Amino acid sequence: MSQKRMIAAILAVVTVLVCTPLLAKDNSMGIADKPQTITFTAPTVVGGTLLPAGDYNVTHQMKGQTHVMTFKKIGGKAEATANCNLVPLKAKAERSQQSYTTNAKNERVLQDMTFAGDKATHVLTQ
Repeated sequence: MSQKRMIAAILAVVTVLVCTPLLAKDNSMGIADKPQTITFTAPTVVGGTLLPAGDYNVTHQMKGQTHVMTFKKIGGKAEATANCNLVPLKAKAERSQQSYTTNAKNERVLQDMTFAGDKATHVLTQ
């Protein structure tokens, strides 16, 4: 019994040592794995979809080599997705911030966002 436990412990340690670098490689940009929250104070275009003002959960997912941001209205049905590019920061972001522009329809368009604690800015592709 003692040998079986020893082998199981060694296998567990080896598994952790092998998997840790693989997981770190997937998140080399220092992006939080948990959903983030963003508040739009006015209707905002995200990935071609006009979202109403409100609070949204934002998740960052990988689909192959493509970075995809999904915005889901908290307590509502509004939802949008947008591809993004990650631009590295020199240090972890101290605070969350967003940049907006205005389109030809005079609608507010989300251009990029940085979440506190991340090491990269999400630049959305429209």
